[in-house]
Amino acid sequence: MSADNGLLKGSLIALLVAFALTAAACSGGTTSTSNVPQPGGTGTSTTGSSAGSTPTTTSGESAGSDLSGTTTTLAADLVALGAGCTTQLNADAQDRSRGEEEFGLKETTIIARVDAVENLVACCMSNAGFEYFPVDYPTARKAMDSNSKPSGLSGDEFRAQFGYGITTLYAGPDAQATMGAGEQNNRIRASLSPGDRVAYERTLYGENPEATFIVGLDEENFEATGGCTRFAIAQVFYPDELGTSFVNYQNSAAVNIDQDPRIIAAYQDWATCMRDAGYAYANSNEVDADLATRLDAITGGADPSTLPADAQAALTQLQGEELAIAAADRECELEFVDAIKTQVETELLGPDANK
Repeated sequence: MSADNGLLKGSLIALLVAFALTAAACSGGTTSTSNVPQPGGTGTSTTGSSAGSTPTTTSGESAGSDLSGTTTTLAADLVALGAGCTTQLNADAQDRSRGEEEFGLKETTIIARVDAVENLVACCMSNAGFEYFPVDYPTARKAMDSNSKPSGLSGDEFRAQFGYGITTLYAGPDAQATMGAGEQNNRIRASLSPGDRVAYERTLYGENPEATFIVGLDEENFEATGGCTRFAIAQVFYPDELGTSFVNYQNSAAVNIDQDPRIIAAYQDWATCMRDAGYAYANSNEVDADLATRLDAITGGADPSTLPADAQAALTQLQGEELAIAAADRECELEFVDAIKTQVETELLGPDANK
């Protein structure tokens, strides 16, 4: 396939995916569900094996994969992108025993899953006519570390300077889309015309180019992912790890913490405290979602430096509000949550829980 034909094919597929997204949103289609309580399929990526997969050859959709996270209509279109790209996960990738990395997993598990996802993404992108080089784990880890708070700052220092880092550290879609993509993929992306770059990103990420695999893995939330990225993730990660409801408990006994009546009462007091400060949030997840929604309404996903003056003023105002919300949040935590949480954690997890 020539480069021009490949880009044309990629552009057409990306437009079909975008159309499917729009149609699914407008039709309110039937929710797709997964009926297999394990990740992965029964083959491997046609782009080569990785440390996280066992090479065989097959075609078709991986059983139990919720490719779209939204509707069966969109899932069918993503299946077309991933035709022939499935994987048989090795023992490390399937291991769910507790560790200290993302999703409460061991580093060996994360390494194997990164390898498997990246090879599936490469196969899926190849089907769409785009070249994509699987990103290795060291590159992915370096990107995840850079996505976290600046080094040398304590939690309170970070909150004082950046709030939650949602609007205050927003750098635009290019920063997110290129973070952790690897030098080869960034060179490919940079070489494309504006139109072909849109097609490339739609195929790779779906409707949200900021929802990369690296960002989702680091934040333990794949809800916003789409395109080949979602296709690959859904074959490698377990169903309960794909949405927003996953809670990472580094210690299995910690599952009891949020269910403790004292903790429940403490966070109810926190919500009352926040309302008294002028912020009607039931929990911290609502804070994050509200700020992210308002940020998108102002920027439309654009680079902040390209915004018109009125939008830049609105963004500056929202950033100030984020700092104020974060300050109120911390005050309410100190007054109503921290001491009780420390007491409950010590009782349930032992005296070393907060060291």
